[in-house]
Amino acid sequence: MRFRLEIPGDLYSRHKDSFKRILAKHGLRWKGTLDRPAWASPSERVGGSFDRDEAKDVLRRASLTWEGRKKSALLEDLKAWAWQIGGAVEEDHGKAAGEVVDDVEKALELWDLVHKPNVERLREQGRPKEWVEEDVRRWKRQRQERRRELMGRNRS
Repeated sequence: MRFRLEIPGDLYSRHKDSFKRILAKHGLRWKGTLDRPAWASPSERVGGSFDRDEAKDVLRRASLTWEGRKKSALLEDLKAWAWQIGGAVEEDHGKAAGEVVDDVEKALELWDLVHKPNVERLREQGRPKEWVEEDVRRWKRQRQERRRELMGRNRS
């Protein structure tokens, strides 16, 4: 189950301390990166997406996504906080984390069919061992990049 909280940038900036207090009160800890902010506990997580105007160095919009198996006190507190400061809350009918992972794994299987080097065939063709190893390392790097790209695309 997912809920999305849409907050205008200026309102989020003024009230982000209270948002962080709510997360801490419910036991969520920072688990994200600066590119993909996320707070999580064993049973639920909150992710953030921030639309910034880099030229003016201002936050235009904050989009926060709560995800959990069932509605919780944290969700109710976040909804109340968003409504109090002037944000909007809506249920997000996007894919849950497990469905996203399954879809990404299926897509990667197909991607591997095309891009994964056939080590045995390359050796049979007389390709040097170092070159084959470099091909495998390159494939692993590209596969990880592809995974990140697919995860980002399927999360939205």
